[in-house]
Parts: sequence; C-alpha cells; structure tokens
Amino acid sequence: MFRREIGGIITIVALLSVVIVSTAFAATIDSTLRTVTTPQLDVAWDPSNPEEIVDLRWNGSPDLTATAAISGCPGDLEYFGNSWVSQDEGTPSFVFVSLVGWGTSGTWAAKGGSQVKVNSASTGCYGSAGIPVESTYKFFDHGPAANRFRVARKFDFRAMPLNYDFRPYIPRLSPMNEYTQVWHPDATGSSFLVEDSTVCDFGCRVDDWNGEWFAIHNPSNGKGLIVKRAASPYGAALWVDQDSASYTNASSVLLLKPVGGFTGKVNEVENFCFYDSTLWTPSLSLPSGC
Repeated sequence: MFRREIGGIITIVALLSVVIVSTAFAATIDSTLRTVTTPQLDVAWDPSNPEEIVDLRWNGSPDLTATAAISGCPGDLEYFGNSWVSQDEGTPSFVFVSLVGWGTSGTWAAKGGSQVKVNSASTGCYGSAGIPVESTYKFFDHGPAANRFRVARKFDFRAMPLNYDFRPYIPRLSPMNEYTQVWHPDATGSSFLVEDSTVCDFGCRVDDWNGEWFAIHNPSNGKGLIVKRAASPYGAALWVDQDSASYTNASSVLLLKPVGGFTGKVNEVENFCFYDSTLWTPSLSLPSGC
C-alpha cells in the first residue's frame, strides 16, 4: 500500500517521495526491548543474554526458533546464536566448550547502518571458554536482500589455543520434526546432495561439501533457511544436527582446527537467507539477494 501511495505522490513532489521511501523501509531497532524489525524479519533477543535470539519471524511466520534450559547452569543453553565445541557426544570422551551459550553475558547495542553489535563472553558454567566474542548483525531494508541478515562474529583466543574443531554460529529452526533435510553442494560444487538430519542426534560431520553454503529445509511446505559463508582462510565441514531439548534442527558450519589450534583473532561471516517455494526450490543456484 505504501508503495502505491508513493507512486501517486511522486509526480507532485519527487524529493518528498524519496524521503518517505528512506524512512518507511529502514530497519527499526529498539535498544530497550532488543528487537529488530525489517519489512520481512522480526527478531528479538533475550533481555539478559545479549547473544540469545529468543524469537525469529520471517514474512509473517510464527516463531521459527526455540530455546532450552538444561540443568547445570542458570539460563538457556540451546538457542539461535550458540557457538561451541561438542566433540564425541554420547561417549565417555565427550568434550564440551561453550563460547556462546551457558553463562554468556555482555552488551547489546544498536549501530548505524541497520546494525546490532554484541560483545560477550561465557563464564562461570560447565565448559565456559571465557574468551571475548563480538557479533555484528547487519539487516537489509528492501528488495530480495530483506529476506536475510548477516552475522560477522569475531573470537579472541589470544595466546591460549583452542585445540578442537568448533561451530562458530549455530542457527536453530523449529520444530525439528519438520525441518528434517539439509541440502548442500558436494566438495566439487557440481552435484547437489541432501542429508537426513533425523539420524544425527549427536551430530554428523559431512566432509563432502565445498564449504560455501547449505540449506535447512522443510520438505512438507518448501520453507527453510540458507546459510552462506563468506570466504575464509579456515577449512570447514558441514555439521548436521538435531537437538531434542530445544526440538530444533541445529545444523551449522564446523570450523576445522588448524595446526597449533585456533589462536589470536578468528573471524567468521555468514549470511542467513529465508525462503519459501515461491523464492527458491533446492538447487545449486541460490535465490536473488542471498
């Protein structure tokens, strides 16, 4: 409706119509409530944990994510935005390190250019890494790009190496019994493969992947989320996973440990693109704006 009204005004006062367009389609960020609203997205963070996304809606959908608290530490462990090491889960050799999860606290602030910046650290809980983490979210106001947001996450390991593979950003789509497929290119980028996440309760590492993007897909309604990485010096595998506590598909990128472990500052940039069958059906060609 707003566009039609602008179209009616544009022949009368062209300059005024430009101002209206800029105002109407800008992302709205509420620093008090910790929410972001764009033409296609509504995102809300927890009032205590600045990294925890508690509500995520796209194109008028119900909430697409879920969280879970697990005994052992106050607050939620599982949420959209986690980062951790989870190695050999379900075995006596299980290793868990929380970079973003239990015990995470810090600051949440609106920045210019439709951005949100979070500075945090996980401390005081089982597996807490205690390292500084910076997450910068970028939202988009119009066109096909309005279906996505970008996260640039920086980890400061300083001189203490992390000697494990880790997941830099874990998205979660709910419910996991509907988001059951993970589509991705193979290692050459020439074939298209699908993984069944229902068989990956403790996670499945997929190395036949070119490291560029994957899609968490709901085959019953054709909706899902594409996760697209920016170029990175770090090798990566695809981690296909379901977490029963939050009842979410938690498939994500797995950064592979370099020789000597992760040290100093490690950056990961990922774009999160929402779609339905009118925008994209799983294929090697990504939708416009992603």
